[in-house]
Amino acid sequence: MSSESIRASTEFNDDVAGQGTQFQILALTQLIVSMMGFIFGGVDVLGSLVVMMGGMDPNWLFLTAWFVQSIVILILSYILLRIGIALLDREMWAFSAALYLNLVLALVFLTISGVGTIFAIAAIVPVVVLFLPDVKQYWYPSFYEDTVPRIKELRHALHLIRKSPLVVAGIVILASFVIIALLAPFITTYGPEQRIWGDSNLPIGSPSSEEGMPDHIFGTDDSGGDIYSRLIWAAQADLKISLSIVLVALTIGTFIGAIAGYYGGKIDELVMRVTDVFFAFPGLILCMAIVMALGEKSLDTIALALMVVWWPTYARLVRGQVLAEREKLYVEAARSIGASDSRILLFHIIPNTIQPLIVQSTMDVGSVLLTAAGLAFIGFGPPAGAAEWGLMIAIGQYYFMMNWWAVFFPGMAILLTALASNLVGDGLRDILDPKLRRR
Repeated sequence: MSSESIRASTEFNDDVAGQGTQFQILALTQLIVSMMGFIFGGVDVLGSLVVMMGGMDPNWLFLTAWFVQSIVILILSYILLRIGIALLDREMWAFSAALYLNLVLALVFLTISGVGTIFAIAAIVPVVVLFLPDVKQYWYPSFYEDTVPRIKELRHALHLIRKSPLVVAGIVILASFVIIALLAPFITTYGPEQRIWGDSNLPIGSPSSEEGMPDHIFGTDDSGGDIYSRLIWAAQADLKISLSIVLVALTIGTFIGAIAGYYGGKIDELVMRVTDVFFAFPGLILCMAIVMALGEKSLDTIALALMVVWWPTYARLVRGQVLAEREKLYVEAARSIGASDSRILLFHIIPNTIQPLIVQSTMDVGSVLLTAAGLAFIGFGPPAGAAEWGLMIAIGQYYFMMNWWAVFFPGMAILLTALASNLVGDGLRDILDPKLRRR
């Protein structure tokens, strides 16, 4: 064999070894991230159970969010473990799945302060490895080819959104409230529970009776609280509760509804009878009963009660969508090539049922806000003095004739947020429905 042939053969073997090394690094980092997720989620689940069973006085909203967060991390870690094994065999579907689910896992970790940031960075490592030259060359061209039609559809959807002034107005209003809530520590002039008793029932734009204190832009309430500042602090609390309730209910409902619709039989019958029990009672009355059963009137108990009440809506919606999708040809094709039930559900059926969930969850943000404010208004919310829109209206109603601004501004905040949520949800329904969007 000539020296040139030997050199060419050596270079080829080096290239193959380099490619194999990059794929091994990808699979290894994916498996490590999965193990880290199992450890983190397992410790969190055990911690929440210890708090619940150890006789401590838990913060129910925090504890519920903590437990659900841990379950989500464990589920994602299990799926990513299966993906890591598939990456060892270089199965094409596993590369795009690793891209999406690692980003989702990183976002979940980012919602956890402190050590969560470290785990989020670790979850990004496999995403970075996916774009190493040889690995990217293996999977990215086909991924890009599949993504082009989706990008075109997304651009068309954005074009339709821009053409709808009501949807644009709803998005602007919601985004404005979210930004204002996030900037609350920097744009408020008083604390959420700060009082100047000498400034009771001052009209809009009045100066403070205490020297050196800021003016009251929206006036004050009966106890000298600054309406402007309390309104913004309340936006932070109410929007956080609305979004967390919708996300938790969406997660639980999607998981339960998908299993019930896909497997059917006794599982489906059990889930549907449980949801019928929830639907047999008016939502507001059931929330009141749960709050009273928990024995503590606060935003935390309102949030927990609404999470319990809201998930059946999503479970029934997802179940109906899955029943329709599971009989289609692409599901039969996936079964014929040996795809597991979990893979069919997660990567084929659920992505094709996401559109009605987006519409429903968007509209539910306003509905949850109205229900939470209503519970606070009738006395099932936080104690007097807390910054919450429903509670501000409940207290301000007694002084409405002499202090109308104490009711008007929080009432307008609730109205605008609920209206914006419904405008966006209604617009998305028309845009995402293929029968309506092509008219």
